[in-house]
Amino acid sequence: MNFFPSQSFVLHSDISAKEAYDNLSKAIAINQKFFSVFSPKSSEAEQFKGYIYRSKFTIQRNLSYRNSFQAEISGEIFAEGNGCKIDIELSLMPFVKVFLTVWCSIAAFAFLGILFGAITALNPNFALAALVPLGMLGFCYLITSLGFKSDCEECRKALNAVFKVEAQPVFKGKDWRGR
Repeated sequence: MNFFPSQSFVLHSDISAKEAYDNLSKAIAINQKFFSVFSPKSSEAEQFKGYIYRSKFTIQRNLSYRNSFQAEISGEIFAEGNGCKIDIELSLMPFVKVFLTVWCSIAAFAFLGILFGAITALNPNFALAALVPLGMLGFCYLITSLGFKSDCEECRKALNAVFKVEAQPVFKGKDWRGR
């Protein structure tokens, strides 16, 4: 069971591994300042910020706004026949994982403490207060999963454009089962 949302997928492209590496290198911003949020993008070609070393990369989308649930994109490029294969994993940023762990731990301990206090005091009205930390946990799960999922869709689109991969629909018409 994975506590944090993540996605893994493989892209197959008709371009060579070297061309995929070059395309990704061109799409990564060269000047990566800590306060880059306050300065506008220098080029539309700089869709990502991060690092690429040989065939492995760790990047994130170069946004002009702050998104706490932005996906960290890590992957590796492999040569495959005349084209290439790119293994990609999208996950939450490490700082966000630490923050969510602390937040959910505090909310869970508060829930258990209030519930235990209501049971020992034999006061059912006190047990209703346990809904507050339970609601905090539910809200945390909802906002994290929805925020991460929406960013993953944008990451897929940007990666498809960089690696020149055609988006594949989930259903392929009437023959989607391979008949």
